[in-house]
Amino acid sequence: MQEGFAMKFWWTKKKCAHHGPQCSKTKCGEKCRALSDITPGSCVCVKRHHSCGAVRQRLLDLGIIPFARVNVVNKAPLGGAIQLRVGETNLILSKSEADQIEVDIVMP
Repeated sequence: MQEGFAMKFWWTKKKCAHHGPQCSKTKCGEKCRALSDITPGSCVCVKRHHSCGAVRQRLLDLGIIPFARVNVVNKAPLGGAIQLRVGETNLILSKSEADQIEVDIVMP
C-alpha cells in the first residue's frame, strides 16, 4: 500500500486522501447538486464522483463518467433506488451511490 494513501471504508465518514472532502453546498458559488436530488424526467451532466475504491470503479464501468449525459427515469418511493438511462442502458443505483455523484442540470 502506498504511503499517505487512506482508504474510505463504508463504516467511516472519512474521505480517501486521494479525492478530498466533498464540496460544502453552502460555501461555494457553484450549483452543486447530487444525483439523488434530481427529479425524474430530468437530463443531467455528470460533473464528478465523490466516491472511492470499488464503488467509484463500478460507477465508471457502468458509464457514469465525467461529462456523460444521464436521464433520471424514475425514483423509488421512500428514498430508495434511482433508475437512470445512460446512452442505451438502464441502470439502477442506490440512494447512497447517487449521493456521491455531483451533477449539473442540462437545459433541453
